Amino acid sequence: MKIQQRIIAKYNNQDIIEYQLITSSGFQVNFLNYGGIITAIYTPDKDGKFANIVLAHQQFDPQNPGHLGAITGRIAGRIANANFTLDNTTYKLMANNGQHNLHGGPDGLDKQIWKVELMINGAKLSYTSQHNESGFPSTIKFEVEYLIAENEFQINYYAKPENKTIINLTNHSYFDLSIGKSPLQQQLTLNANYYAEIDKTGIVSGIISPVENTPFDFRNGKNIGEEINANHAQLKLANGYDHPFILTENKQIFLTDAQTGRIMEIITDQPVCVVYSANHYTPKHAGICLETQAMPNAINWESYKNDVIYSPDKPYQSYNIWKFRINH
Repeated sequence: MKIQQRIIAKYNNQDIIEYQLITSSGFQVNFLNYGGIITAIYTPDKDGKFANIVLAHQQFDPQNPGHLGAITGRIAGRIANANFTLDNTTYKLMANNGQHNLHGGPDGLDKQIWKVELMINGAKLSYTSQHNESGFPSTIKFEVEYLIAENEFQINYYAKPENKTIINLTNHSYFDLSIGKSPLQQQLTLNANYYAEIDKTGIVSGIISPVENTPFDFRNGKNIGEEINANHAQLKLANGYDHPFILTENKQIFLTDAQTGRIMEIITDQPVCVVYSANHYTPKHAGICLETQAMPNAINWESYKNDVIYSPDKPYQSYNIWKFRINH
């Protein structure tokens, strides 16, 4: 494996560096020190032709509309009304999605320059988030490992808070195994018997519903676009899929593209996969986000709040693996 790097921009008087992790077969992952943004994953199709399967902006944009490829937190997803209560103290966060806090706010982990240490098989990214950053309590030391093997990319997340706080991390890559030809024809298989409904503002409503006999049933695999325009209230609210799916114990997630033969398997220790079909991206539905994480807005949902509360005695740790192969 080899690692290359190049300066692609300057921001706040600091170099924005793109790192390229390349295996002997040509499998490659590119990422930035800004937000840990994954700008490219090059995998082969059934004819052996390599192409980038994730969406990326053509030029560096510190705002990164759509959160493309970024480390997402301190809290992934929306926090209702940009506030929460922890140990009888109410914290007011920065609202950046209507009245809600989305993906950690306007100064979330995706908007920070991370320290990068190169490793034999990848890189370790680190960033210390100070107490009250975007309104969140506690200073937290974050470390994220990007590890590459042949046709496999693993993300390991670690967070050590100085005081009790809330943490929920994910990666926000948009996948298109078809390379722009037919992203809605990608087939998604998701082992989830239930999903969380949302309200008109995108916040989970507190209702858990079965996927059976609904457009949300991906248990046996189907094209993402097969029922995305179905006459279903939840799809109309989100303009497509933007929902947490509660994974079954074996947590199998597969994304495949029949045309190119590409197959991606996701392996995680997280209980939820948020499926987002790029409903507000241009062009619409150009890719699919599969965000493995804890339940969004968990801190304001009694059944799930303990899943996102961490402390010096209970540091945060999670992982996510993307495995790629070809169906010839």
